[in-house]
Amino acid sequence: MKLEYKKALFEVYKILENTDKETKEKIPKRFINFLKENMDENHEFKLEEKKELINQNLMTETKQIIALIYRDYLCDEKERKELLENEKNKNKENKVEENNKNSYEINFGKIKENENKNNRINRNNETKEEKSLIRIPNEKWYRRLLRKILEIFKVS
Repeated sequence: MKLEYKKALFEVYKILENTDKETKEKIPKRFINFLKENMDENHEFKLEEKKELINQNLMTETKQIIALIYRDYLCDEKERKELLENEKNKNKENKVEENNKNSYEINFGKIKENENKNNRINRNNETKEEKSLIRIPNEKWYRRLLRKILEIFKVS
């Protein structure tokens, strides 16, 4: 197991130690044992009691694991189905995006050829417009989950 994940497991374990008893009881003992057995006990992490969970300095992997814990053990069945459906749709979008990325690479030769033609035409003109695509980042699925988890994992 990668060191980053071992550190993230340690952070998750520390967060679970500071949650209320009712929430901890929803999480299977075998999962908590898995955390104990695989975490990096030498990782330095201190949970700041005055800060909410979302404002803590957590690793990305930690946030992802917390989101999975929420999805699998803490939310109700209706919300779980909705989250799984959103995840499935997100995976489909990523596959389509990857396919589109490959088609962009294939069409790059044609774009270069057209650009060369346009450059020859525009050589007489002093001005040339620069056009490029802007990539709009999507919000990560676990950020939404993390906001909902805040109500459950209150650290005070």
